[in-house]
Amino acid sequence: MNRLLVALIVGAFASVAAAQTADPKLTPKEKQESVKSTTEAAAASNSGATTAKQQEANVKASKATAKMSTAEKNKAIKDVNTQMVNPENSAGVGATARMQKENMAASKETPKQRPNMATPEAQKAMQKAATQ
Repeated sequence: MNRLLVALIVGAFASVAAAQTADPKLTPKEKQESVKSTTEAAAASNSGATTAKQQEANVKASKATAKMSTAEKNKAIKDVNTQMVNPENSAGVGATARMQKENMAASKETPKQRPNMATPEAQKAMQKAATQ
């Protein structure tokens, strides 16, 4: 068993040493060819000139679309305001406004209920609520 472990460790060291050997040296001509092929591949890909042409086409297309005048914008806003606020409410905007006024009047008529915190019962209830 010990011999097997020793053999495995020696084999591991030998493989690491073999992996650390130097690469074969490239000749200057081979280096030049490698750089040339890399440069040609980069030139064939998307360059700044093609990006600029695409941006110019996009700008021309955006300028061709018509802009809304101020009167058209105001009309569009008024049209939206006249439509129903709540599409599920079949009665329309007027009924919603009346309902809101009724609810506000009813809430103003109801007196506000403020608990008296000076009583011992209220203080006990607050203590109990705080500890839960």
